[in-house]
Amino acid sequence: MSKKRYPVRIPRSASGIRAQALRSGAGRSWWAKRWLAALEAMGLGGRFSRGRNYAISGQVVSLRLEGPHVEATVVGSRPEPYTVTVDFREPDEAAHARIVARLKGEPMLLARLLTDDLPLEVEAIFRDEGFVLFPGGKLGPRRYDVTTKCSCPDYANPCKHSAAVLLLLGEEASWRPSTLLELRGITMEELCDED
Repeated sequence: MSKKRYPVRIPRSASGIRAQALRSGAGRSWWAKRWLAALEAMGLGGRFSRGRNYAISGQVVSLRLEGPHVEATVVGSRPEPYTVTVDFREPDEAAHARIVARLKGEPMLLARLLTDDLPLEVEAIFRDEGFVLFPGGKLGPRRYDVTTKCSCPDYANPCKHSAAVLLLLGEEASWRPSTLLELRGITMEELCDED
């Protein structure tokens, strides 16, 4: 039985967004640790560590967050960069309204969110409505509440490029936990609005 040999692919050098906390691991909040644990639970295997290397070395050259939809450009081994999209499942309209009402009804939770702190109660509010705050919530066998697409030729989904984007989103959420809410379609403006 012969084994195919593939050339070693080295990503092209890029000076994009460099993950800082992934490198040192210092000062991680409980929600940053939970984000990483959720990604590891998705069973990415070697794609997780390769995505981590991509995130640390700055291979992600653009990252745009529009609510639950994220678009990114990642430099890989081919001349053209890859386009990555990540879509997070949003609560339906009724669940969205209930989550917002509960968060607005707890001024201390809202105050802590405004100071870039994430109370454990926020995760419980989402759980009560049947949603997970972190990626990797299972919708069925091998189906998660996060959908990733990449223009790379890798058949695995999520690929290492998508993993790099997810890791950078986790780092953004570690500094600004309201990102977790935005990824589920809930904005701070909506929570601070006085109807």
